[in-house]
Amino acid sequence: MTHSDPRTDDSLPAKTANQDVSEAADLVVAAAAGERQISATELGRRLLAVSRTVADEDELLSLLQNLAQIAQQTIPGADSTGVTIDLARRTYTAVHTDQRTLRVDTEQYDCGEGPCLQAARTRQIVLVDFGQAAATWPRFAAAAQAEGILSFLAAPLTTEDQTLGSLNLYGRSPSAFDSFDVEILDLLTEAVSRAIGDFARFRSAHDVATGLQRALETRAPIEQAKGMLMAMHAIDADEAFARLRRESQNTNVPLRIVATRLVRQLTSPPGTETDGEAV
Repeated sequence: MTHSDPRTDDSLPAKTANQDVSEAADLVVAAAAGERQISATELGRRLLAVSRTVADEDELLSLLQNLAQIAQQTIPGADSTGVTIDLARRTYTAVHTDQRTLRVDTEQYDCGEGPCLQAARTRQIVLVDFGQAAATWPRFAAAAQAEGILSFLAAPLTTEDQTLGSLNLYGRSPSAFDSFDVEILDLLTEAVSRAIGDFARFRSAHDVATGLQRALETRAPIEQAKGMLMAMHAIDADEAFARLRRESQNTNVPLRIVATRLVRQLTSPPGTETDGEAV
């Protein structure tokens, strides 16, 4: 992708691996394999622990980042992973693992059809190889093949009365995904559905889609503030985000404003008046 595209420009990279996410990924695999009994509610609680809670759009984006990372980590055939938002006539990529994800997503949005959009619009998991994709969506399949993608697995992200979008996996190998991968993806998406539902319960589809897009467009100060805290305190990205979130809750100030103030404070010349204190 060599040109600007508002449907992918603001997409967030999936988070760098950490111990909590690795443990969650191991738990998902074990649950899917039947090695231990765990309900979707309990799995959802564990995943939320990785992302803390979901009280606003920024925290929902953090959950989606972790979701994409866990899916990439637990499904060996996944070479590229992302989250598509397809809601209230808005379609865009919220999270991605690499640039190939964004390029394939762009082709799908241009065609107006493909596995990710079908999963979101039918509320059903879609598992297809290149041959099936070529027969169903020939234009999209040809574009995906040009990017080296030959396998597709997508699962809807739903609430009781809304579909937010889909979690999408692309594989470079033929028949990269199987029924076990479907079970893993089903567990993951079912586990986060309650969190998404709690967030969206009193919001319209338009408000959810608009709020998420606005959060993506204004995410830069949060990512910058997280990087500064990580460097200052030798902490990981999750802990940096948790510190920003605590400051937001303690001061009743929106997270983006907390982050903006922190960046301004840490980058202003000595003696310059700034709001607040370093988190």
